[in-house]
Amino acid sequence: MSGRNLELPVTYDDDPRVVREQRAEDYAQHAVPLTARVPRLKLLMANWSLLSAMVWLFYGALVAGLVGTRQALIGLVLSVVVYSLLSWFITGWAVRTGLNPTLLSRRMFGTYGAALTAFLLAASTTYYAVFESSVLAEAFHLHFGGPGIRWWYLIVVVAVLPLMMGSVQTWMDRINGYLLPVYIAGVAAAVIAAAVQSGGHSDWLCFEGAIPPDARPLPGWLMTFCTYMGLWLLMATSIEFSRMGRPQDLRFHRHVNFGWVFYGWLFLLNGLAGIYLVRTVLPAEPTAEVGVVKAIVQTLGVWGVLLIVVTQIRVNTLNYYLSSINWGRLTARLFGLRLPRTAWVLVVAAAAYLLMLTDVFATLQKVLAWQGVFLVSWVGIVVTHFVLTPADRRAGPEFRPGRLRGVTPGLGVWVVSAAVGIYLAQNAARFPVGSQLAPVAALAVSVVLYAAVLRFAPSSLLRRDGDVRDEVGDAWAARLACHVCDRSYTAVEMDRDPAAGGAPICAACGETDAAFTKAVRTEPAGDAPVPAANA
Repeated sequence: MSGRNLELPVTYDDDPRVVREQRAEDYAQHAVPLTARVPRLKLLMANWSLLSAMVWLFYGALVAGLVGTRQALIGLVLSVVVYSLLSWFITGWAVRTGLNPTLLSRRMFGTYGAALTAFLLAASTTYYAVFESSVLAEAFHLHFGGPGIRWWYLIVVVAVLPLMMGSVQTWMDRINGYLLPVYIAGVAAAVIAAAVQSGGHSDWLCFEGAIPPDARPLPGWLMTFCTYMGLWLLMATSIEFSRMGRPQDLRFHRHVNFGWVFYGWLFLLNGLAGIYLVRTVLPAEPTAEVGVVKAIVQTLGVWGVLLIVVTQIRVNTLNYYLSSINWGRLTARLFGLRLPRTAWVLVVAAAAYLLMLTDVFATLQKVLAWQGVFLVSWVGIVVTHFVLTPADRRAGPEFRPGRLRGVTPGLGVWVVSAAVGIYLAQNAARFPVGSQLAPVAALAVSVVLYAAVLRFAPSSLLRRDGDVRDEVGDAWAARLACHVCDRSYTAVEMDRDPAAGGAPICAACGETDAAFTKAVRTEPAGDAPVPAANA
């Protein structure tokens, strides 16, 4: 029985239990209602915690060390332009729909296939938490000596853990807002101190790079751009934060919070600082993960250590937030396990410490490169779907588990395109040019194949009769009580449960309720039309 005629108990006020519970969870398994969206400056301070990661200074110094400063700067400017353009579309989509990256990509990959999105985000941000925590421990070890580096790892993880519990709706923005001026002043002081100590004599701008021009498989600027393509994880993190934005603030978010202002600072200004510090303070040393740390500590002493502390606290609030929220999504989808986000923060902290003990950089750099190719392919598919599917572009993609297949041809496109990129990247001797262009190749394959899927493959939508969204006046304003969890959520994410006489069920309960999953796949479709793949 479909229960389409069962009367809906509609309300137009937030469920106070949901408001209380979701303040820490940030609607990780749900569409974010308009009433939970946060002011633009609050969201800016939460997202801009990413600005202070030492990895951005390191990447700038790394590419300049390989291809020279001028070529690196050209590639950085091009990266800022491309990232800003992609973010323009993606940010607008997330603000309009209130969907996180996993929910947003269910339409392309299926309800189970989209779990790969959560896994990649969780694994990547856990790695960055390891990287940034290691940077802080190394700074303490360099300046204070004392116990061995393993003890510094433990001290760092335990000491910062209480500060990692914040969410976008609580106090994540406040801690980052307080520390942002310290970061700006500290980096500026490090650059000035390096200039003074060198007497103004530095060849940082004229440095030609360790790889001679005739030995480069590609122009230096293109090698830089391809390196930064491996960081398209930032497109997914932009969705994660921008889903909390208010529609009336969209212009601000597109230009400032997630646009050219943000990426200009993130890549260009941080990259310039990293290049200058390493080329001025440590010109004879190869660029390594701790090179920027050494340069800052050598120029500023104990104040440099303080700067490292500030930067790592800021960026790890983001790393722990994203990794904990995505590990929670992954286990909820695959195993039906739901834990509070604070519990996942503890799990991430323990995992980060254990990974630091294993000299993880020796292997995870390669793993991260693979993840980068996967995420480039993910962006290619998401943007292609946005461009070629007008209905989803306007109203947002379907994400309710009772209306989508578990796995779709889009998942196959994702895996194949990523495999092409990984194969090229791992065979540099055989494909010297192709290995450098691996992200570009993965992007091209993902776009072409997914466009073909939209044109020729069956739709990922299930054929079902009726939609609860059409039964209420305003799907964003209306609230319906889920018969499973007894919580009221916006009608945008609600569906009727054929296994419960057509009672409403929320998106989170729908993905783990076996009776609901079975019922929607056997429910008679009546006069419902066969969905088109690109409807």
